[in-house]
Amino acid sequence: MTKDYVAIDPRTGKPISFESRKKRAVISVARDGPWNAIPNNNIIPLATGDIESLTVDWRGKSYTMTRKDGVEALSKVKGSKINSAHDALIKAASSDDSELRIAALNAMPEIAEQKSGELFDYLSVLLDDRDINVSKAASQTLEIMAPVFPSGVEDSLVNELLSDVSYRAKAAWNGLQALCDVWPEVVCDHIDWLLQEDDPILRRKASKLLKRVVSTASSAAWDLISWSLQDIDTQVRINAANTLPSMVNREAKMAIIFAERALLDTDSKVRNKALQVLQRVDVNVGRAKQIIIASTRHPNPEIRRNCIEMLDRILVEEEQRELAEDLLKTEKDEEIKKTLRKLLIDISLEGTEAEKNRFLAPAEPVPAIDREVASAMGQAIGLLDENGNLRTTLPSAKIQTNRDSINISRIPKEDQKHIKKARPTFNGVPIEDIDDDDDDFEDMYDNHYP
Repeated sequence: MTKDYVAIDPRTGKPISFESRKKRAVISVARDGPWNAIPNNNIIPLATGDIESLTVDWRGKSYTMTRKDGVEALSKVKGSKINSAHDALIKAASSDDSELRIAALNAMPEIAEQKSGELFDYLSVLLDDRDINVSKAASQTLEIMAPVFPSGVEDSLVNELLSDVSYRAKAAWNGLQALCDVWPEVVCDHIDWLLQEDDPILRRKASKLLKRVVSTASSAAWDLISWSLQDIDTQVRINAANTLPSMVNREAKMAIIFAERALLDTDSKVRNKALQVLQRVDVNVGRAKQIIIASTRHPNPEIRRNCIEMLDRILVEEEQRELAEDLLKTEKDEEIKKTLRKLLIDISLEGTEAEKNRFLAPAEPVPAIDREVASAMGQAIGLLDENGNLRTTLPSAKIQTNRDSINISRIPKEDQKHIKKARPTFNGVPIEDIDDDDDDFEDMYDNHYP
């Protein structure tokens, strides 16, 4: 494949866009203490015990550093000395001194970023340490390292998630949540086996993570949502249903498929999430329209009412009236019946005066010649005067007609002066000169009144 090749989407004909590389998680722990003042060339000798103690000045005070402080400071070692720092850390982690083991655990995440080696194995052992303080420190280290080394701590994370010890389980779940932001596919693997556990508490916690991975893990999370929506535990189903509204913008078709199943759930919270999907989704996508129509006969009256209220989005008025008439034959709920009867009313014919007026078309403009004739005859043509009253006559206008052929008394005095003694004309042609069968007159009339 040449470098100039560009992959094209067969549906759109446009180049396929690739997502940017996943941002890698890094260790960011705010650790501080006098050990930060230990000179770099003295850290490893102090951590291995080659130097028994060292005095440093930190923030204006003098401190005596021991081997424990040297182990803590191993996290500062970089570059070519990392192998020596790694070996010193392992010695401290396997020491009989619990303080040294805790110090090794504190420095372990930074060392593992440069050289992990056997550190994950030591972490696994220290999680079960006989000293509770060491075990707690190991749990905190696991929480920090989980999003950075998901494969390295996978087995330890699985065991800790199932732990009966509260602080160990809590740290493991916190690590799994942090993993959602950087490795959602890995989280889906953990959720997969957790949903198969008999303990409903584990399934509830696992299903709660679905909302965090559904937007990034995409298809990897769809099966998990489907299974969770069928779980016997109500809270698991609710947690799965909570993911559906957020799927509308990214995966509308999948959201509709899940919503169709959720509408049949026995819990109202699950059904309400399904309704939110149908209210937000484009009705032309997937089977949304068919689902809404079918749900107007749903056993639950609340579902029926909500879907009936959505009919104006998917059906024209005539189709709404036909469906409403059919639904009324079997509907028992009085409130829903009222809603259906409103759909049967044709507002343009049976609504209030204001509602019917909205369907009226504006009046056609009155031709100029009709205005002239109406003014000459003193007749009103629907115009309003400056006070908003209907005019009985038109304002002054110059009218060319035969003065002797009209009743002057019917024309206002101020308009009589405009009336000239002239032969009445039509488009400049004397009317008496136009023969009834004159084709020219018919052409003029047709052109004037198209």
